[in-house]
Amino acid sequence: MKKNSDIFGIAFKDFLEGQTDGKIIIKTDVSGIEELPVMYFFRGKDELPEWEQIALDICKGRVLDAGAGAGSHALILQEMNFDLVAMDISEGAVEIMKNRGVENAVCSDFHSFNDEKKFDTILFLMNGIGLAKNLEGLKNTLDHCKTLLNKNGQIILESSDLIYLYEDNDGSFYINLSEKYYGEVEYILSYKKNKGEKFNWLYVDYDNLASVAELSGFKSELVYKGDNYNYLAVLRK
Repeated sequence: MKKNSDIFGIAFKDFLEGQTDGKIIIKTDVSGIEELPVMYFFRGKDELPEWEQIALDICKGRVLDAGAGAGSHALILQEMNFDLVAMDISEGAVEIMKNRGVENAVCSDFHSFNDEKKFDTILFLMNGIGLAKNLEGLKNTLDHCKTLLNKNGQIILESSDLIYLYEDNDGSFYINLSEKYYGEVEYILSYKKNKGEKFNWLYVDYDNLASVAELSGFKSELVYKGDNYNYLAVLRK
């Protein structure tokens, strides 16, 4: 297996070339090994879960789709006539977005991204806020969002509370407070014979999100709570 940092770009290219049964292998330090079908990144609007549809419906103004992946959400917003920038750190994913018809797709790390015009909505779907890496990084990420947003701008984000991974048989939860925050996860992705570098990702519970958001000057609102500890939140300046 060879090292390759652009796992998503390789998998997305294969999908467009007809290899629709591909799977990305996900290994973490909290839940073992899982498989993610590549086709999941190529869903149409009718295939989206309820919270993703809600997120798209409450977008407003000029939108930054951060971590846009294969561009499925961006294409839907584009069809809804939003002024949109779709951004991803994967060069391969950005090329796929352009091939699929996303008109304004850019390759950038979120924390170094800037634009001449401000945004009214920054969208982090599919646990996209995880790019903050940890709780300390979440504050930095939200502070950077402030520099990108208009006065009345909003952040729409999806995340999950991983507390369920620490539930005992009696329904109680055991968390070792001397260790790192339980939502800070180490990932390694692989696809076919390609293996990515280890990276950190954040899953933040809503209470911690709201606390950090307040420190960054945002008011938070919980707009959807799922059955599997996932949620959708809106942060407003």
